[in-house]
Amino acid sequence: MFEFKLALKYLMKNKKQSISIIACIVVAIALILGVDIGSNSIQLNQIDMAREIAGYYDGTLRTNSKENIEKLKKIDGVYNVNPVEDLGQIIPKDGLTSKLYTYNESYLKAFNYKLVSGRLPKNNGEIVVDKTIFEKYSEKNILNKSIDSINKIEYKIKGEDKIYSKKNKYKVVGVIAKEEKYYTTGNDESIGGADLFTFVKTDEGSIPKDLVKYHIVFNLKGVNPENLDAKFSKLRQEYNPKLDSSVDIRQDTRSGISSNEYLDATLRLFKDQQDNNEVQAKIFIIVIAVFTIVNFFNIILTKLTTQIGSLRVIGMSNKKVIKFYLIKISILFTLGSVIGFISSVIFARYAMCTIITLNMFDINDFSKVKLNIPYFIVFKALIIVLFILLITVLIPVLKSLRKYPIDIINATDKIKYKTKYNSKITRTFLKNNLLRKKIKTLISVIVIAFSGIMVIQRISTNLDYINDQVDKQSFYSPHKYNYIIRPYFNTDESIKKVSDKDISNIKSIDGVTDLRVDSYARQILIANNNRVSKIYMDEFGDKDSSLNTLDVHSVIEGMKDINKLSEFVKVGDIKSLNNSNKDYINIAISNNFYYIKDSFYKPVIKDLKLGDILSFKVITIDDDGNYYHKNYKCRVSAILGYNYNMNYETDYIGPRVVMNFDNFSKITNGFYDQKVFFNAKKESYKSVDKLLDNIKENNKYLHVYNGQEHKKEFKIDYTMIISLLVFISALFNMYITISLNINNNIKEFSILRAIGLNKKSLKKLVVLESITYALLGSLSAIIVTAIKDFKYIKYIKETFIDHFGMDIKIKSIYLPPKEVIIFTVIIVLFAFLVGSIKAKSIDKVNIIDGINEN
Repeated sequence: MFEFKLALKYLMKNKKQSISIIACIVVAIALILGVDIGSNSIQLNQIDMAREIAGYYDGTLRTNSKENIEKLKKIDGVYNVNPVEDLGQIIPKDGLTSKLYTYNESYLKAFNYKLVSGRLPKNNGEIVVDKTIFEKYSEKNILNKSIDSINKIEYKIKGEDKIYSKKNKYKVVGVIAKEEKYYTTGNDESIGGADLFTFVKTDEGSIPKDLVKYHIVFNLKGVNPENLDAKFSKLRQEYNPKLDSSVDIRQDTRSGISSNEYLDATLRLFKDQQDNNEVQAKIFIIVIAVFTIVNFFNIILTKLTTQIGSLRVIGMSNKKVIKFYLIKISILFTLGSVIGFISSVIFARYAMCTIITLNMFDINDFSKVKLNIPYFIVFKALIIVLFILLITVLIPVLKSLRKYPIDIINATDKIKYKTKYNSKITRTFLKNNLLRKKIKTLISVIVIAFSGIMVIQRISTNLDYINDQVDKQSFYSPHKYNYIIRPYFNTDESIKKVSDKDISNIKSIDGVTDLRVDSYARQILIANNNRVSKIYMDEFGDKDSSLNTLDVHSVIEGMKDINKLSEFVKVGDIKSLNNSNKDYINIAISNNFYYIKDSFYKPVIKDLKLGDILSFKVITIDDDGNYYHKNYKCRVSAILGYNYNMNYETDYIGPRVVMNFDNFSKITNGFYDQKVFFNAKKESYKSVDKLLDNIKENNKYLHVYNGQEHKKEFKIDYTMIISLLVFISALFNMYITISLNINNNIKEFSILRAIGLNKKSLKKLVVLESITYALLGSLSAIIVTAIKDFKYIKYIKETFIDHFGMDIKIKSIYLPPKEVIIFTVIIVLFAFLVGSIKAKSIDKVNIIDGINEN
């Protein structure tokens, strides 16, 4: 009890020091626990959001056998199995295309579909449709109306692609919808469209029996970020032991089992951040929090040692001394932990409410977002801080208890450097202060450097130029064009195209540049198996096929100005594309596909050479709207390099074929996709926008991507908030360091004044010491960030040279980054201000009182 009263009285008497220690504990816990709470809450809320967006299911199965559905149900851990018949696509006469499934209410709920108007199907021939399909019309013009449409099913027989289509009439009885974010996220330019669904009440036999397939959604017990792959690998092994279940679930095309793509992506993002960036950031934060506490106690170490000597002189035993300090730590730790926990919760909530965009999904309404605070992360943060407190305090205490009390009281810091010239005395004392307390100096510099590295990397624009260079090589068009006209996602290829007149009007606007029109269609190259490269066959070949040929999915393009191909031609004559005859069409071909495992383009057809005759088939429609494959032969007149695939929007799956537009138009019969790309100068925006508004009025299913409306905006994200928190903690650490240095050096200042050193020199010493910490910490940050930027630049250059044969220019890269200079100026100014303000306390120092102070 005596030790408790003594500890409490001591803390009350030394309020400033006590408050400083509590502040250090609060900062340490707020750093560790606040970041953990925020990070954990963000990721788990995103997982919940992914389920709301995509649906409350974990996996899907596609099969043509009811027996396989029963097999899936019997696998341990699988539950909520909901099957529907896959009826292919429904293509309304005037609306967007969608997937067509038989009606199953449980399936709708698993996809998180809700009825927004009308009712669910009761009778045969009744359908409910996604709200987006007919959004160009009011609901009253759709509900309870019959619509003409075509059912289209693409299928394979022994590895050969076939197509089935049939005209049908359905009655729309209800409109369904998913969460709004499903459509906004899925329809991003880089994603390629959100799937739409239509459900029909129908009897079995509505399509030929051999075309019936089933789509099943199900849940899997215990799926989490750590076991996602293992769970699905085990599931696929039990479902079909013959198949290789070790293949990445995202690339598995053979088992028919897939994961919920949104949930899968979010779980992987969660795991990646935990394994990589989040772990690295948290380690940085723990180090800074630890250093904040260690630095404080290292600064007051001399005073702490003197206190121990005094306690022993008055007769306190070693056991009671230890008990006294343990009680002090307990009181300080309890107060600091309570305040620190409250601060952590406030920080996490404020940080999450400040964030505009979270990694994958846009969140604007945080009223539904709840903080997730597992006991483990609270316990971990408290244990880390308590452990550091105990180690920091008890080690010097136990060390001091081994010495004689009078030796401890009389212990003073040794000055290792002397000077003969008064003009150098300030510099000498500065050197003494820095070097006799090496640990204090080192910790202060490390804290500043760590915060600098985190802040600079988060706000740095140093690599913007090189990232722009990389974007220009990307196939993703918004990186290269600020205007794109394309059909809405889920639009049939028969949609009305942008007319030649409209394209000519766009081109004629002053300031429009880089106009490009892509007209392309899906096609299938029929290749003998012995001519297909092994690597392509392993990736996409049908191993169960008994045919001697393989259907290779590719793209065919019609080009009006074939001279644009000149820069991509490896061999051949592109002019001959205009000289086709009735037996075959002359083509140029880029014989490549993107091999993800090597991140490189690989050939599809072995030993392809000029003059080779290739057989193709393309999907087209007749005058009655029926779909069928049209076969034709082509002669290879030119071979293009893989840089053609990179510079033109294309899929990665197979080759790209180019022919003149007249031939292309004939074989597709107008059944193709069209995209128009161009850039425009600022002064031409109004003219361009006015013309595009007219085009959209005449073509209701055309979408215009306007880069001016999609400019990158400054967005506060969680890593930025963490970086700012670390930066603030560094400033706090510097403030504490400078304040305690002055308080603990009162005796030394008094002696220096007694021997004739004036107040101005002492104040200058305090300011110079403060600025030195800032400069050394900033210099360390400069070195680290410059090295990291240099390594990244070197990696990018080597990657593009090795994989694409392109040399990325870095003329606008500067080392060190300018943000380092900004950081240095801020931290030095802060150090100067704190040093100047705190140096004024020297005016209050009484020489005699300072010399007599113990």
